[in-house]
Amino acid sequence: MRDINLIAVDLGASSGRIVSGEFTKNGPEIKEIFRFGNRPVHIAGGLYWDYMKLFQDIKYGLNMAENEVGALASFSVDTWGVDYGLLSRYGEVVAAPHSYRDQRTTVDLSAFGQLMPAAQLFQTTGVYPQQINSNLQLFSDLRRYPEYSGLVAQVLLMPDFMNYLFSGIAETEYTIASTTGLLNAEKWQWDIPLMTKLGIPTPWFGKPVVGGRVLGPILPAIREEMGLTSPLQVVMGPGHDTAAGLLAVPLMRHPDKPTAFLSSGTWSIMGIPTKAPITNDTAFANGLTNEGAFDGSNLLLKNLTGLWIIQELQREWSLKGDSISFERMTSEADHATSIHAYIDTGADVFAQPGGMSEKIHDYLISTLQPLPKTRGELIRLVLESITYSYRDTLEKIEEAAGVRVEQIAMFGGGIQNRVLVQLTADVTGLPVITGPIEGSATGNLVAQLQVQNMATDDEVQEIVTALSDAKQCLPTAEKEVDTAYRLYKSAIASHQLS
Repeated sequence: MRDINLIAVDLGASSGRIVSGEFTKNGPEIKEIFRFGNRPVHIAGGLYWDYMKLFQDIKYGLNMAENEVGALASFSVDTWGVDYGLLSRYGEVVAAPHSYRDQRTTVDLSAFGQLMPAAQLFQTTGVYPQQINSNLQLFSDLRRYPEYSGLVAQVLLMPDFMNYLFSGIAETEYTIASTTGLLNAEKWQWDIPLMTKLGIPTPWFGKPVVGGRVLGPILPAIREEMGLTSPLQVVMGPGHDTAAGLLAVPLMRHPDKPTAFLSSGTWSIMGIPTKAPITNDTAFANGLTNEGAFDGSNLLLKNLTGLWIIQELQREWSLKGDSISFERMTSEADHATSIHAYIDTGADVFAQPGGMSEKIHDYLISTLQPLPKTRGELIRLVLESITYSYRDTLEKIEEAAGVRVEQIAMFGGGIQNRVLVQLTADVTGLPVITGPIEGSATGNLVAQLQVQNMATDDEVQEIVTALSDAKQCLPTAEKEVDTAYRLYKSAIASHQLS
């Protein structure tokens, strides 16, 4: 393959990254060029993404990248799922995109459920009904602002929205569209009867594109503003960061045995690839969902709370003047002894920012569990609770799909937390193969190579293997794990009954 420089714009729910990929005959090299914050902003009772800041940060990052690595061939954007931007018929932004954590949908839950009962919605779309889903968000927006029906001309999910701001081309990518809960589970096209029933205008959405494509060059005005000299094509890759990450994991490209994937970051996403959506009663009862892979195949998975609570604890302590790094938090957890107290990390009480240590304290009191005496014990109980949720989810996935998983491919920023990785192996009793850390960004870069035919399949596989830096973590076979798992499930059940 010829020497080429590509850029991945990887936007997470807490930070964004500009990552360069230099692909030469001497091998691939990726490096982080620029990292910037991405926190939703509270304004007038709403919770919004600061898309203007994101846009500016990406522009600065592209300029920095060109100055550092030279001519850039292309870039692509991947993000979290479900959130979206609204465009007018003039191509203007109608309103700032809401964050999925915004509470405006709460008042519409009942009306939404009456129109589309949860079990029926799951059978239709394959997406488990949740308050964060795009279908409910759009339903709520239209109830609050019925004028949107005439004002809005197009809805773009966040990666498509950002690609549009840079290219002027508004198109819909398949993997991110699959998170909306508006695609038909059998056809993976927009479900017109469902959208009509919910009052969502069908012209708002373009046909989902499978496998990506080149959208076109970056807008001239942006090139001029930032002093860019590169041709810089905007590429539609896998818009959903989960789908992007899977392209960077060697085990998931060519699994040698039944393998579950685990994307670990603010959110944890655990699942397995399947030939078709699984919408049986077991999947629905256990809160599983189906989403699209970049090649158009299916992923049976569950979205779990990942390191969100750990991040919130760090933020809480920092606001009190006690700044602590994630590395120090991991070390304190590693040196702490388990107190065998657990929380349901997915409970609603932990979904909103603020006061996280007090929320954990109240949860433990209400479920008659021991309280941590040190910060390390508190951090450890959160990490243990996360990994027991992994085990519980894995069992449910295996039951719904009728498979027995033999190993876990874990990738994303969470694999830097050695305690979390070892606990995942110990609690599940399975080998955990980690890598890469920048899973979504790496997969984003790999997709650009594929979409633009810049590398053969064999070359792509070599690149993915070289960049994954895979390491294996084996379970330590602690005898107390099964007993602790029963305590975890008992604590969860106790809180649900309280």
